[in-house]
Amino acid sequence: MKTRYWLAIIAAIIAFSLLCANLPRKNATLTVMVDGSIKYQKIDGFGGSGAYWEGLLRNLQEPKRTEAASLLFSDLGLSIYRLRTWTKIEHVNDDGDPNHFNWEAFNFDTDEDQVWNAIQARNRGITKFIASVWSPPEWMKNTGKETNGGYLLPSMYREFAEWLAAYVIGYQTHHGINIGWISIQNEPNWVADWETCTYTPLQMRDVIKVVGAKFSAEGISTEIVIPETTGSSNAPEFISTIMSDPEAAKYVEVFANHLYDTSFFNPDERISSLQAVAGYGTLYNKPIWQTEYSYLETADAGTFREALFSAHHIHNVLTFENGSAYLVWELFWYRETGLISINRDGSKYTITPKFYAAKQYFRFISPGSIRIGVVVNNPSILVSAYMNEINGNVTIVAINQGQTLITTSFNLKNVATASFKQYRTSVSENCAYIGEIAVSNNSFNVDLPSESVTTLAAA
Repeated sequence: MKTRYWLAIIAAIIAFSLLCANLPRKNATLTVMVDGSIKYQKIDGFGGSGAYWEGLLRNLQEPKRTEAASLLFSDLGLSIYRLRTWTKIEHVNDDGDPNHFNWEAFNFDTDEDQVWNAIQARNRGITKFIASVWSPPEWMKNTGKETNGGYLLPSMYREFAEWLAAYVIGYQTHHGINIGWISIQNEPNWVADWETCTYTPLQMRDVIKVVGAKFSAEGISTEIVIPETTGSSNAPEFISTIMSDPEAAKYVEVFANHLYDTSFFNPDERISSLQAVAGYGTLYNKPIWQTEYSYLETADAGTFREALFSAHHIHNVLTFENGSAYLVWELFWYRETGLISINRDGSKYTITPKFYAAKQYFRFISPGSIRIGVVVNNPSILVSAYMNEINGNVTIVAINQGQTLITTSFNLKNVATASFKQYRTSVSENCAYIGEIAVSNNSFNVDLPSESVTTLAAA
């Protein structure tokens, strides 16, 4: 009898322990210090690309097409749209003279889907457009084809510069799209069966001199972006080689890279590489843009887990790389790896959790804001803060990666914001408005639920 009694007691204790283990837990010890006097980089904006499946959005049936376009180009808070430099505008050499545009030989009606998307973005207030070269036209390369690598022939450097100049002029003249930035080559250190072209750092240095001189001669203000390598670890060699040459360096305005050398579910894997690129940005006083990254597998595509880690990558670029811009790869795609997934038959679209995780940053951090100082005493919480220098308002974004709800005390210094509106994305919330929080004696408390992204925007 006694044995059964004690067994029952032990079973009850175990059951109670398991129940408690599954209940949300609180930790009230976290303090976040935000200091508006400590200033880092200026934010140029946030964006993404519709590349390769440009027609998905355009072919979506109405009214879904208008809904999806407004979600992407308005509701999300996008400020930068990334395009491809279209090779077919000059499918064959216009006239063999790189100093003369034979405009009758150029065709600016070959990329209708991309142009349609860009116009939708422009009509909803987006003014920043960056175009990346995936490959020069095939007749400029040693392989005679745009796919599977190859390199730009030195004898074609001036023709390449003419083609880029024509692209910028033509998009403005024919479509009313101002290309503010040109990336010389998307992923110059990568060969694939799609359009690719390889460069050594020395080759890119020499091409920049020719392109920069052409832009200058034609009065083109489009800024040159380099090196857009596959990863942050590949960028320093290109940057140091190019920027050590004064003739090439004078034409470079933005440093950019992708993050494909970092495991998607291990965002902290290459923090040292991000910091190295940040060092070059400081050395040469250039903004740093992360212009492409995405989860490319299928197992966790479209899940909240993917969304939470996407937010972690954004945080790392902004805080460790001093990134001035973060662009996602698949704004819309037929797979669930896009922020919006669109059926190929144009029948419907689905908003993925990654859309809302990105929105926590994109929507509330205004271009022109300055990242300011933050100190956090708990590694489970990732926090960054941004000040609008015109009105002094501050936006704070906090990611709780852990399994514990944490009550957080925010202490403000040199910040004049009197109250914050709170928005949150979690497994059950999609950038939901939570309520307004008043600041008292330069401090306030916020509950950060487990596995969530919270944005505190000045009210």
